Amino acid sequence: MKQVIPMEIEYILQLTKTDDPALISFIEKMSEAQLPTDLVNLTVNYSLTSSEDLRIGVTVDGNVLDEKSAKEIQKKIKDADLLFLYNSTTPHEEYYYGRGRRRMFYDFVMSEEERKTFDDATKIIERRFRKLAREHKAGLNTILGRLSERYDVEFSQPEGNLTRHMPLGINLSDRNVEVPLGDWGSGTQNRTHILMAVLQANRIKTTASVDDKITPILVIEEPESFLHPSAQSEFGTILRTLSLEFGLQTIVTTHSPYMLNRDEPASNILLCRDTRKGKGHETYVVDTSSENWMAPFAEHLGIAPEEFTSWRPVFSAYKSRSLLVEGPIDKEYFEFSKKHPMTTDGLNKDIEVVPYGGKDTLKNTLLVKFVLDTFDQVYVTYDLDADKEARGALTRLGLKEQTDFLALGLRQPGKDSIEGLLPERVLAAVNGRETTLVMGLGSRDNDERRKAKDMLKKKYLEEFKLHSDYTKDELKELAKALVAINAKLAKPNKPLQRTTDRLASH
Repeated sequence: MKQVIPMEIEYILQLTKTDDPALISFIEKMSEAQLPTDLVNLTVNYSLTSSEDLRIGVTVDGNVLDEKSAKEIQKKIKDADLLFLYNSTTPHEEYYYGRGRRRMFYDFVMSEEERKTFDDATKIIERRFRKLAREHKAGLNTILGRLSERYDVEFSQPEGNLTRHMPLGINLSDRNVEVPLGDWGSGTQNRTHILMAVLQANRIKTTASVDDKITPILVIEEPESFLHPSAQSEFGTILRTLSLEFGLQTIVTTHSPYMLNRDEPASNILLCRDTRKGKGHETYVVDTSSENWMAPFAEHLGIAPEEFTSWRPVFSAYKSRSLLVEGPIDKEYFEFSKKHPMTTDGLNKDIEVVPYGGKDTLKNTLLVKFVLDTFDQVYVTYDLDADKEARGALTRLGLKEQTDFLALGLRQPGKDSIEGLLPERVLAAVNGRETTLVMGLGSRDNDERRKAKDMLKKKYLEEFKLHSDYTKDELKELAKALVAINAKLAKPNKPLQRTTDRLASH
């Protein structure tokens, strides 16, 4: 005998009279009450008993509705376009054959007014089709009558109603060559399908009349399919941007840490499954708010959560070309070179400078690789005094000195850091004024020595910013670093990604 396990599912919707007037109007009709505020909290509860009885409960702004009203509201939600789902792992396209070649086609959403226009046009087409069919039937019957075997002829229309089913083919152009979408790699196809789903959801929201308008919730399953990690990261950012721009709530299910929301980590919902004796026992939600923001990343990558602490600024970086530097002072030097005219070219303004928290952060090569893969183009710098540890970690990841990373400083006493690249007059001015701090560098106490070093770093930066009359010779060492960084981050990587994408489908 089948055993039914009692269960309860509840979901909460926040509706507004601007985005969901049709559903709010229906709720007011069923509850026989005018909802006073623009924001309405709707709770729908499903309870399945052991005797397989399904009970539906609806609460509106804390008020429980009667069973009949609850069922009608639940039916209205179910029949509406409230949930728009795209699953990357399931084929959605249909195939048509034209000129001996298979092509993919896609449906688009029509408003009621557009539907009516196509209804009227379809009736005219159907009448003409029937007339043509009669003429062709008579002619073909006459010809077939010459055969020894007799056949009767009937013509039928293609299946499907144009008012419900309007197929469109898609071509993408690459370097002036137009290619059908079906001939592109799986990654490009998948991204295009998903972006069409976003547009479809937005069209549902924007084309309906006030009486029919309900803003859908867009659910996208596994959008990372067939994409390179850096492309996954970029695509995740695009989906978040479109969600905000169109005013659509978008829910993405993913197994990829690259698709997680780095701007607002608390919006990442981590579901963990508890197993007992090899079988799923319970699924529970892990807290990802506040200091637990790194939990989904740690779970996906198999890395201890505390390893992520210093990487927080990197996770919220948003540009595809990024320069990773040891700390905030290094960042200020490079940002200063962008804004203030000097005798040497500054850092390219399109490059985002992000501090990663010091040399020890680079020791976790698994985490470093994940971070590097989230960017389209990235360059790493560190102080020369950390060269032994940092160089080993970065070369193990396949990175090359000068091409992918650079140690900042000179191999001279006291100049094995970014400050060693500064004009001599900057160093002389600070060292002459701050003799106590300079003496503190020789302290046997580690804390005292570190404090003195940190304070001197700030003093050097302040002094450097005071002047703008540097000569080309004074800035030559800093210029070498800027030239190497700009050269690497100016090179487009798109052709390589496109090749990877094409190969993914074979």
